[in-house]
Amino acid sequence: MDIIITMLSETYTLTVQPGDTVGYLKTVIQQRLGVPPYKQRLVFVNGQRIDLSEDAQTVSYYGLQSGSRVMLLVTEPATIQVFLRNEKGKLSTYDIKPDLTVDEFKRKVECRESVPVSQQRLVFQGREMSGGKLSDYKVEALGTIDLCLRLRGG
Repeated sequence: MDIIITMLSETYTLTVQPGDTVGYLKTVIQQRLGVPPYKQRLVFVNGQRIDLSEDAQTVSYYGLQSGSRVMLLVTEPATIQVFLRNEKGKLSTYDIKPDLTVDEFKRKVECRESVPVSQQRLVFQGREMSGGKLSDYKVEALGTIDLCLRLRGG
């Protein structure tokens, strides 16, 4: 079935199946329009506004049919504050976006704490953060990340 995606003054027609999920629709939008899924907010307007908020639900669950219009709103993730506890127990506050990568965060820490990235071990809730995004480790607003130093020696 063809659905119409409206983004500001532009419209696009995408083909999906009734059994496809909203998450799949977001992936198709990313491939076609270049908007990452975490920045997408989809609203189905059929006399009332219905947020397509559950990525696991099918498009037919929300009542979409061939010719349905879906508004695409591009959002930016909100900035959150997290704390970093250094090896001496001192807390520092960092303003970050949840989609920030661990490597990008380590570079921020290097600039402020003067600890080289190669010497940093970041631990959140007992789990070492070795790659990916901070959101992959469930880092949320006002969470505390522990900075441990790697041991030197051979």
